Amino acid sequence: MPSTTLIVGGGTGGIVAASTLRGLLPSNHRVVLLERQPDFHMGATKTWVMLGERTRQQVSARLDSLKRRGVDVMRTQVLRIDPAARSVRTRDGQLKGDFLVIALGADYRMEAVEGLARAAETFYTLDGAERLRPRLREFEGGDVVILIPRGPFKCPPAPYEGAFLLHHFFNLRGIGARTRIAVHTFEGAPMATAGPEVGGFIRDELQKRGIGCHPLQRTKSVDPARRTVLFEDGSEAKFDLLIAVPPHAAPEAVRDSGLTNQSGWIPADPKTLQMPGSEGCFAIGDVSVVPLPGRFKPDSPLVLPKAGVFATSQGRVVAGQIAARVLGRDPQDAFDGRGFCYVEMGDRHAMKGEGSFFDLPSPTMRKRVPDMTQLEEKHRWVQDWMRTYLA
Repeated sequence: MPSTTLIVGGGTGGIVAASTLRGLLPSNHRVVLLERQPDFHMGATKTWVMLGERTRQQVSARLDSLKRRGVDVMRTQVLRIDPAARSVRTRDGQLKGDFLVIALGADYRMEAVEGLARAAETFYTLDGAERLRPRLREFEGGDVVILIPRGPFKCPPAPYEGAFLLHHFFNLRGIGARTRIAVHTFEGAPMATAGPEVGGFIRDELQKRGIGCHPLQRTKSVDPARRTVLFEDGSEAKFDLLIAVPPHAAPEAVRDSGLTNQSGWIPADPKTLQMPGSEGCFAIGDVSVVPLPGRFKPDSPLVLPKAGVFATSQGRVVAGQIAARVLGRDPQDAFDGRGFCYVEMGDRHAMKGEGSFFDLPSPTMRKRVPDMTQLEEKHRWVQDWMRTYLA
């Protein structure tokens, strides 16, 4: 009997799951992708838009291109999700499937920190990157604060990458000598889940450039009139330009449906990505929380970082899991916790790190010496991803 798989969310994980599953199943099995936005923008490209190296059109692709592969793309807003019934209520009606994949990503909530929305720019959205671009061109020097107020957040290297890129950008504009950049973060160290070696490398590179790094500073509020960030420890940071990582939260439909645990995200089995107690229902990408077996400190459990490379792998795994069940086979696909990231360092250099996050006694990551070749690799990776899933 033909099956129906509902994939809720058209971000990285949802696109990969839909495209991969469509290729694994005969055409009489239905694959439905639910997403309210018409376009997809790869997260790794937003700094390029911020700096004027790419336009919105150059980094965007229409989700309707999946229709040519046989995926039913429905533009609608998801209101409620019922894993037990494998059903989804949308603004356009109720849908029911044999399998359900929740890939709704994370919402950004600037309003979670008092004053932040009125004072801060961000490159975490494409609209934000476009608004920031002219501000960077008009900026004449002063204090630039890159603020990470809460966690978890997508792409742990991104704020530090932004600092490196802005340092180079301001130097090219000839205002580097009168511009001071500092990162203020709630984290104990940059990219903490990647381990102390990687964190130490990032700190050293910041220091080489004269970029301040202030860990363990949890944001209390922002005073737009005084241009000041206030921290819970009583300290303050003055700014002429504030660039923030927006506080993240599970989407409203996920929270209203009661799908989150104490972490605020949907729990998922580390290997299969299935939601505990919900047969045939999966959570992938940023909306999920995946516990890691190892840790660096005995009293500090770790979870998988939120990153598009993991959502890509998880989308493939879930597609394999579903296809095997539909075709009456034993599911073999399993998520292995492996991933990579490119950190742009400025001056057309980048560093690739490759991590194995299920390793014991703690996650491991191997990094390469930054060079121009790795930036070229990043460009090819983005192009290949877009071509593979949305061309």
